[in-house]
Amino acid sequence: MRRTLYGLSQSPWTERARWALEHHGVAYTYHEHVPMLGEVLLRRKARTKKASVPLLADGDTIVMGSFEIAKHAERIGRGAPLFPRDMDTQIAHWADVAERMTRVGRAWLMKRLVNSKAAQAESLPSFIPGGVRAAFAPTAGMAVRFLAKKYDVPEDAEAEVEHTLRPLLLELRAALGKASPGKGAYILAPSAFSFADLAMAATMQVVRPREGAPLGPATREAWTNERLAEEFADLLEWRDAIYAKHR
Repeated sequence: MRRTLYGLSQSPWTERARWALEHHGVAYTYHEHVPMLGEVLLRRKARTKKASVPLLADGDTIVMGSFEIAKHAERIGRGAPLFPRDMDTQIAHWADVAERMTRVGRAWLMKRLVNSKAAQAESLPSFIPGGVRAAFAPTAGMAVRFLAKKYDVPEDAEAEVEHTLRPLLLELRAALGKASPGKGAYILAPSAFSFADLAMAATMQVVRPREGAPLGPATREAWTNERLAEEFADLLEWRDAIYAKHR
């Protein structure tokens, strides 16, 4: 049975889905979605006009969204659970926090991509030769505007960073408590890695991408919020420790 994950390699949503599948040893092939050009294919796979990535086509079963894909991986895969018994409410809360943080991060990214031809060129499909990628950068700019409209991205990204993203980062810091972030403390329990940790660690890309993330230098710069990266250096350290242990 063929199992294919459709995603955007630079997206924290896609990273959360890939991490959950691989945590549970679920084999899959990966298909890089191309905004605008790939919409017809994506809608056909999803069997709906409102399709988005990540999307997992598992035989006749279609699963959309990183949280639902992680739940599906838990049902069919193996290994330690990401959704421990009796923690549904807590995990759902942190999944929602990750969603809200990523939406703000996307707004921040879109604003910066519009003004970065280098990042636009990096986001072009891999089949476009390197020598002509700069000439095609305006096409990537069109894709950015398409995505902003598709997902109803708020225009005032700076306000969203201050009013939504920063308080959620403070909530994560408080949840980790006095434990040393560098030692990879877990959000819900002292010794149990869960989807809450996976989701929040992947989502820290909206502050600064981790080393080794599949991003070009200009795209990495576009994602980064230097002010928050300095203020929440402890959470970036926590993220790196979680990745070192579990990814």
